[in-house]
Amino acid sequence: MKSHAFKDYFFGLPVNERESLAKQAGTSRGYLTQVAYGNKSIELGAADVLVALSGGAVTLDGLPLTTNATRQRLIRERRPEDTVLLQGA
Repeated sequence: MKSHAFKDYFFGLPVNERESLAKQAGTSRGYLTQVAYGNKSIELGAADVLVALSGGAVTLDGLPLTTNATRQRLIRERRPEDTVLLQGA
């Protein structure tokens, strides 16, 4: 399955499915519309939920993450050998 930007994914859904996605994600369709247009950034936990609910159609790269979420993602995605190097510094 090809990864989409959230905007393409979200607006590709019928309105009732957008409502359902928002409800399952614990937010509103209006908020997700703002995220889709890039007017709102999203925290990492909420982004993870949207990735999971999309069945992988959306990835973290397709979501406008907050600055804090971007930092957390970088830490999460570090390789174990990077962590060892940081601990020795």
